[in-house]
Amino acid sequence: MPYKIFIFLTLGFLILTLSCAQTNPHVFECSSHDWQSVQDLVFPYLDAEMQTAMVMQAQSSEYQISAAADFALTFEESYPDSVVELLQKIEGC
Repeated sequence: MPYKIFIFLTLGFLILTLSCAQTNPHVFECSSHDWQSVQDLVFPYLDAEMQTAMVMQAQSSEYQISAAADFALTFEESYPDSVVELLQKIEGC
């Protein structure tokens, strides 16, 4: 009987630990991203003309990361949700 209680408590502890670990939000740091990060995120989803437009926009904005993310989001229907979410975070930098 005591081993059943031990197993029950152990499983409860593991479930609680895993659920708490999943609720901690991922810390986003603006300093770990730059214009190149935005380019790497979106270029696979853009055609050559849009890639060129993005490079020209970057040059005109002096490679400001928030401007790059803002511009990239104009094509958000081309990206997976995870890319859009990350671009929105970068836009706030």
